[in-house]
Amino acid sequence: MASRPPSPQPGPSNWDPLSAELSVMMSPQNIDLQDMSDLNFDVSDADLYGILAENMDDVIDDWVNENPEAEAAAYDEELPIDDENEPEAPNTWYPGNPSNMTNIPFTGTPGLVSPHNMDGKSCIDFFFLFFNVNFWNLIVECTNKCGNKLKTEANTSRARFAKWKDLTISELKVFIGIILFMGTIKLNRMADYWSTNYLMRLSPHLFMARDRFYLILRALNVQTDERPESIFKIKSLIDLFNQSMSSIYYPSKNIAIDESLILWKGRLSFRQYLKGKRHRYGIKLYILADMHGIILKIHLYAGSGDQLVGGRNHVKKVVNLLMEQYINKGHSLYIDNFYTSVGLAEELLNKNTYVTGTLRAKRAGNPNLIHNKLKAGESCIMHNQKKIVVTKWLDKREVLLLSSEHDSNYKMTTSRRIRSVKYKPAAQVEYNKYMRAIDKHDQLLSYYSCEHKTLRWYKKVIIHVIQTCLVNGYLLYRKINNSNIELYYFRKVILENLLQLPNVPVPARSLNERIHLPTPLPKRSGRISRKRCRICYKKTKKNNQVLYGCPDCPGFPGLCLTPCFREYHNY
Repeated sequence: MASRPPSPQPGPSNWDPLSAELSVMMSPQNIDLQDMSDLNFDVSDADLYGILAENMDDVIDDWVNENPEAEAAAYDEELPIDDENEPEAPNTWYPGNPSNMTNIPFTGTPGLVSPHNMDGKSCIDFFFLFFNVNFWNLIVECTNKCGNKLKTEANTSRARFAKWKDLTISELKVFIGIILFMGTIKLNRMADYWSTNYLMRLSPHLFMARDRFYLILRALNVQTDERPESIFKIKSLIDLFNQSMSSIYYPSKNIAIDESLILWKGRLSFRQYLKGKRHRYGIKLYILADMHGIILKIHLYAGSGDQLVGGRNHVKKVVNLLMEQYINKGHSLYIDNFYTSVGLAEELLNKNTYVTGTLRAKRAGNPNLIHNKLKAGESCIMHNQKKIVVTKWLDKREVLLLSSEHDSNYKMTTSRRIRSVKYKPAAQVEYNKYMRAIDKHDQLLSYYSCEHKTLRWYKKVIIHVIQTCLVNGYLLYRKINNSNIELYYFRKVILENLLQLPNVPVPARSLNERIHLPTPLPKRSGRISRKRCRICYKKTKKNNQVLYGCPDCPGFPGLCLTPCFREYHNY
């Protein structure tokens, strides 16, 4: 006898009434007669069906008099997706998976857009690829404009901005290098980075004076359009980021949309509250990213008065705005239940774009399977004429999924933690695989956060965009070079390029100072001993065993005679 499948499979989509009743014993679906509005009943089966359903007349009366707008009345007011003036589509849902899913070929060309070529480039080149000269010029121009304005407003000669001098690109690189350095070494007070106390003796004073750093930070600005609305303090930088990304990089087939939040608890007209986020209060960003976590497009949400996505059909406007350059290319879009609806999936499917995501139970247009009761591991599946599949699956809790690309046949998955085998619907497996891209990017940003509480909100956004460019460069570097470099070392290389020490001559050695000379390592039990060269290991991590060292240095370090001995002693 064949073994039973690990998870029950849904029945076929072309059930007759008798099969619909009998399939309860072998399928996870709880068949509700009200869900069978599209089945064609055969008159010859009427007697048999009457035996199976004792109250046939009552069921048919309830079915005929069913109010199709009952579910729409409970629709979530937060997400006004559907137009009230549009008539509701007839109920055309069928049980089970469709015989085959819609096939849309992917016509995009993933990777760097010509003429960009990053083969053999270093870490700093990848950072400058995304944070390019247009960003430097925008910040320098707007910051100098703001600095000179503050200088003219200085009433006394002792005012700080009376000493203002125009910012240059080379000086801005040092400034940004110090900002990134503050993300690596975190101190609560910004002034402590220039402290002379022996507990806080750090390096920023070698590159820029504290007062000059404060002047640049105060004047930091990217506003090109002098308008009173707060959003225009940052709009030019967001637009430049989106334009640069579209001209530099084209994503892979699988992309995702999600929200991100920049912590801000001060007064701001479009400050948002997101319950599921770590900070909860802050500036809300709608983000489009590819499967590698590279951010493709950002929209800073300006509240209900947002000129681009505010007002009615807010969610559809957000999706259309972020996807406007990637429509009709065969992309697979992954979204969470904030965006997902049957109407949106059908609209994007007409534009040759797949949609897969979790679904809210009270969305307009949902099939009636949301009312079915399931056991752990069971699923109930419905599809419509456009082959959009809606699945209700019970794991530890009920999960409602929608997909126009994947059916809900069970796939085997393995847990990374406990190495257990589990069977899940295919739509769930693919959603878990590709929806984590933006969370991955946010996780990398959180490791070395450079924002301070004392900064104005738009300065936080500027620093956030700089860090986003850095993480984009890091993810692209790993992808192109097939490298496993850690973010810490990638940032370290960038800091070393932005914060370069000036060429200071080495002071002459005094006559009384002792000169160290190489000496053979002492023997152990009559045998010649060897040690690892400290310089070789520090540079290349190679275990280069040597016979000579320096007896005048602590620990008698092993050193190559040339050139490591001279380099170690700065000779």
